[in-house]
Amino acid sequence: MSSAESIHTPRHEVLASGYQFVEAPRADESGAVYFSDLLAGGFYRRTKDGEIRRFIADRKWIGGIVLNVDGTVICSGRGGIVRLDLETDVLHPVLAEIGDAAIDAVNDIEADADGALYGGTIDFTAILGRGSAPQPGVFFRIDPAGDVRVIREGVVASNGIAFSPDGRLLYHAESTRGVWVYDLGRDGLPRNPTLFAAVSDCDGIAVDSEAAVWVARWETGEIVRYRADATVDRRIRLPPYPYLVSLTFGGTDLCDLIVATGGRTSAAAPRQGAVVRVRCDVPGLASHKARLH
Repeated sequence: MSSAESIHTPRHEVLASGYQFVEAPRADESGAVYFSDLLAGGFYRRTKDGEIRRFIADRKWIGGIVLNVDGTVICSGRGGIVRLDLETDVLHPVLAEIGDAAIDAVNDIEADADGALYGGTIDFTAILGRGSAPQPGVFFRIDPAGDVRVIREGVVASNGIAFSPDGRLLYHAESTRGVWVYDLGRDGLPRNPTLFAAVSDCDGIAVDSEAAVWVARWETGEIVRYRADATVDRRIRLPPYPYLVSLTFGGTDLCDLIVATGGRTSAAAPRQGAVVRVRCDVPGLASHKARLH
């Protein structure tokens, strides 16, 4: 078995645990780590010293968190996107509908180098209700002035978003299909989507300084590092966590891979949602901040 095919189980440090379904990991320059509990509601900030505080406890389905340049935090979730002032707990609406269509939920979100915000709508009512088939969503971009542009329609289940080190490529994970790669033009808009990796259970993604794409896979419970040419470099599992959902890079050297683990409230996986940290030999890319007003 080659090194790319073998499964690595590196040591990991648990930063937070005991949640239903952890999502949306994000790190800031102070060493704080942000994350959400998709099912139980709210998002959390864990300081470098380990103190954890919960915000907007009644907001469900937060699949993405992005820091804004003014110090506020942008959250996806049920009904769209909001922006929270951490000092006053005041919520500011950002996006509740696209065109004339109300948004059921927005999942992962990510900012680009210009401060625009990308995200994807998702039919969590159907997915989590396990009733009717979910309606497809859209992949969209909000520029700093607040103008919304739909990049792609018919998206089955929008997930992770990331950018190449040179800022010329955008990666977007669409669960059931795979990770797409777009060219970014001089106007900053993505075009020419092609399938980068046909991996049906792709979830969150992140890119490192060598332009490799790290993909969290839900069904297989592993993280796969794809080189820039889409060949597999390594596979990682983190027992005892069966569901690896999302990931981001942090730490002063950006060599901390921060992973959100999902969980199902059942005898098989009781409240196994957690945030864990793994040291990497390649630094990742720092997340951009949004510039929404």
